[in-house]
Amino acid sequence: MNSLWGVTPIVNLSAGVAADRALGVNARSLVFTTYHTSSNFDVVCSEIQARLVAERGEDWFLFRWLMLIWAIANFDFFHLYNDRGIIEPAGGYGSPRFGIAVREMEIYRQAGKRLYTYAYGADHRMREKNLALGKWNFCSECPDPGVYCVCDDAGGAAMLQIIREYSTAVVAHGLAMKLIPGARNVPYLTVDINKFSPRRSWSQGDGKLVVGHFPNHGYFKGTKYLEGAIHFLQAEGHAVELLLLSGKPHHEILEAMQKIDVLVDQLISGSFGLTAVEAMASGCPVICYLHDGVAIADRKACPIIEANPETIKEVLRQLVSDRARLSEAGAAGRQYVRKNYSVEALGAHLADLYVATADLPKSLNARLAERAKVLNS
Repeated sequence: MNSLWGVTPIVNLSAGVAADRALGVNARSLVFTTYHTSSNFDVVCSEIQARLVAERGEDWFLFRWLMLIWAIANFDFFHLYNDRGIIEPAGGYGSPRFGIAVREMEIYRQAGKRLYTYAYGADHRMREKNLALGKWNFCSECPDPGVYCVCDDAGGAAMLQIIREYSTAVVAHGLAMKLIPGARNVPYLTVDINKFSPRRSWSQGDGKLVVGHFPNHGYFKGTKYLEGAIHFLQAEGHAVELLLLSGKPHHEILEAMQKIDVLVDQLISGSFGLTAVEAMASGCPVICYLHDGVAIADRKACPIIEANPETIKEVLRQLVSDRARLSEAGAAGRQYVRKNYSVEALGAHLADLYVATADLPKSLNARLAERAKVLNS
């Protein structure tokens, strides 16, 4: 079995590849661009595409089709995020900016390939549905509706419906399960926990509480509420400090997780992201707002300390004096991630996904099921 993961250049793309490889699948990642926060991919085509256009005067659109031909010839399973596929431009139905091209999905089907599509984030955020989730939601602080997300409810629903019709399976997690109909819940906010060193334990003294917050877009994370709470507590004389890191390389974010006392992931959107998973894998406690209906793994065992804009000040005030709670949350985080959001955990979910959705030989199904048991153990 050969699988291709792409083409959205996000950090956990590599973890998906690793999970597939843990099953014995020949998996690779493909992207056309990289972010300053994520660049560890198998095939990066940005320089090749730029050289083709600059030196030969070729159209980058043609290059994308050549890459699709290469992919069709070499891979059986395709794991794509809903926002884009190999050929561009994306969308053209529901949204001009988001969505895997229909022709590309048709080709996968005609070639007998398996297509698994994943919720990326902005590709399923439809404004009215999101606002209806409650007082605190991702759209409530957005300064420019329509720029970052699909936003259009009718168009976004049409896009997701078409992707669903062509997909072997639609995969989602967290709040996306409430917004994407017919999705299978797979915890794919995955990390290789063996790459995260356990951090120091917390002292029980009266030292300064260092709060880390690393948003790319602060208004989507409720940053202003956190800053207000920190300023209020400082004015009361509490020893608390806010470390803000935005737009920094991934390794700097991971290094900071070893030094802060607690990470505040987000206070309004309702579900944690990969940064929170990385923090827990590092043994760093996490504060986050969790929506009542969020579909996270094993919520009862989740060590996240819950807070929203109305409660964050009091939660931080308690943590200034109660470091034992931080120590307990940090200690529980690694085991929680290992069980639910590790490469091994995702590998077991992928095995179940393949067995349930792909017409595979019985012998291969048996091998996948056996491998899943090993990964679960």
